[in-house]
Amino acid sequence: MTEIFYNVKESFCSLWSFKVRGKTLEIITPYSTTNFKFISVFVTQQRDELIVTDGGWLACGEYEIKPDFDDEIFMKIFNHYETFYEINKLDNSSNTYYYKTTNKVDLVPNLVYDLTNFLSSILSTSQIQFLDQKEKEEKENFGKMADSYLSSFINKDNLKFRKELGDSYKTVRFNAIVSKGPKINLVKYITGSTPNYFLSSLTKATVDFEIANHSPFNDHIDNRVALVNDIASGFDERKLYRYLETLEEHTKKPSIKWSQREMLTLVL
Repeated sequence: MTEIFYNVKESFCSLWSFKVRGKTLEIITPYSTTNFKFISVFVTQQRDELIVTDGGWLACGEYEIKPDFDDEIFMKIFNHYETFYEINKLDNSSNTYYYKTTNKVDLVPNLVYDLTNFLSSILSTSQIQFLDQKEKEEKENFGKMADSYLSSFINKDNLKFRKELGDSYKTVRFNAIVSKGPKINLVKYITGSTPNYFLSSLTKATVDFEIANHSPFNDHIDNRVALVNDIASGFDERKLYRYLETLEEHTKKPSIKWSQREMLTLVL
């Protein structure tokens, strides 16, 4: 029986490989996603600190999977793995990086293990469809249109998409956060393929704005903007107006309809 163990060990170990990319070491692991992509992690050294990172591949779609950070169920799973493996995150204007650090060479294998398992779990979970296909397409299409419109008049260095309010508010995410000096503008996209999905999107936005208003970030918030997709099949203003009134109590200004999106240029 021990021969089986040594055979498994030898076969598994032979699957590891690497590439040297300048001053960065890419470690290609035997861990894979459910779409059969092997996970890579990248090791760099800055002074006395060793950094193991995903190279930005999770966020940029290198594995041909794009996590849906707007999906509440997915985000609960994501936050669980992020906390369990103690993963750090770095955002810049072009990408998001997940990483772990140490100043001890002997601990690098531990970091590789943690980050690889985190990436494999998240990427594989991303292939599970939690919403029905029509609603998923509605959210994705409106998100792309809204992102494109904001990008057309806001400097990319001042615009971040799908970001949480802060480290202590990881479940409170906004579709866009626009920085203007020391102040920020929060933007929520509201849409839905059916009245129920639309209402769910609206009430989630209301809760997130309310939490932001009671957070330490409140004094730094300049504008709270609800962008309502009034051309969506689930939009029915007569049934939603009371909920929209409640939302506007927290945004402190009227919502902006997609058909009147040029108004965004006046507040952002």
